[in-house]
Amino acid sequence: MMNSSIKKFSGLKFILFFVFLHFSFIFLTFIFLRYRIISPAPLFVYGMLLFFGGFWLTRKKNRAVVFALYYGVFSQLPAIFLSLMILIGILTGASYSLTVFETFDFLLQVWHTTLASLFPFLPPLRWLGTPLYYWFTVFFSFIYPFIIVLGAVSGQFSKELNAINH
Repeated sequence: MMNSSIKKFSGLKFILFFVFLHFSFIFLTFIFLRYRIISPAPLFVYGMLLFFGGFWLTRKKNRAVVFALYYGVFSQLPAIFLSLMILIGILTGASYSLTVFETFDFLLQVWHTTLASLFPFLPPLRWLGTPLYYWFTVFFSFIYPFIIVLGAVSGQFSKELNAINH
C-alpha cells in the first residue's frame, strides 16, 4: 500500500516537472526570439528534453510506456482542453459568434509560445480561413505528449536490447 502511494506521488512530481519545464521554455523563448538565427533552439531543446524525459521514465524508472502517455497528457492538459474547446467552436461555428473563444485563442497561443520561433518559416497558407500557424498551436497540444511517448518507446526498446545482450 505504501509503495503504491509513493509511486502516485512520484507520478505527480513528474507531471509537475513537465509543467515547470514547459513554463521555463516559454520564458526562454521570449528571450531567444530577439535573435532570429538561434530562435528555434529553445523549441529543439524542449523537444529533446521531453523525449529524454520519456526515455528516462521507462529506462531508469522502469515504468510502462502508458505512464509516459499519462504524464504527457496531464502535463499538457490545459492546452488539450483549450484546443478541444477551440476545435468544437470552429466545427459548430460558435467561435465566430462568442467572444469567449478569443480568450481561449490567447491562452493557447501563450501556452505554445515555444512554437513562435517556427512561425516565420511557415508558408502563408490558410485552412478554413485560418492561418497555418494557428493550426500548429492547436495540434501541438496533442503532439507534445507523443514526443514523451516516443522517448518512452525508445527507452523500452533500449532496455529490452540491453536485456538481450546481457
